[in-house]
Amino acid sequence: MVVDRALVFLYEQVLGEDLDDIGPLDRADRPKRFPTVLSRGEVQRLFAALSAGPNRLVAPLLYGSGLRLSEALRLRIKELDFHHGRLHVRDGKGGTDRTTVLPDRLHDPLRRHLKPVKAQHETDCAEGVGGVYLPDALAEKSPNAATEWRWQYVFPSTTLSEDPRSGAVRRHHRSDSAVQRAVKKAADAAEIETRATCHTLRPERSEEVVLDCGTRLLRFAP
Repeated sequence: MVVDRALVFLYEQVLGEDLDDIGPLDRADRPKRFPTVLSRGEVQRLFAALSAGPNRLVAPLLYGSGLRLSEALRLRIKELDFHHGRLHVRDGKGGTDRTTVLPDRLHDPLRRHLKPVKAQHETDCAEGVGGVYLPDALAEKSPNAATEWRWQYVFPSTTLSEDPRSGAVRRHHRSDSAVQRAVKKAADAAEIETRATCHTLRPERSEEVVLDCGTRLLRFAP
């Protein structure tokens, strides 16, 4: 094991002490913790208590598509595949890409949500601030892509800000803290005793969500 060799090197090469044969090292096991799981009833109450607006769409997307909050907020328009009912997650955990389900019940709410988003983008473009952040390689290869609709965020910020990397003024994606606060506020309003967070909404917390392909609940009206 790497740890074993590191200890031997420390004692023999740095401290100048001979350990002889220390035998295998026992490693402490990490304590096992049960995951927090929300019941269907709790999820329904949570969704019902969310205030109208983008946050009321982000939370069901986490639950129905299995996205991490950061993945949902970084979604681009081009990654929504309504025709096949899929989402394409780029550069997820571990830098990997994957495809997941886009529940049918979220199609119309998402389309309605995108209408004012597109109108805002067109206004930003007219005012010269319509460019979005692009990965470095793409920014160099296709700089004009920054203003293309397909590259815009599905959940853009309500305010413009200066990009510390380039100094450009642009609209970033929605703040994760805004969604987290909204979920906590809704959980408190619904009097949900289980610790409800954006993380506990992910379907890995309940196998039946995955088995049902994300279509089993989501009866709400954003």
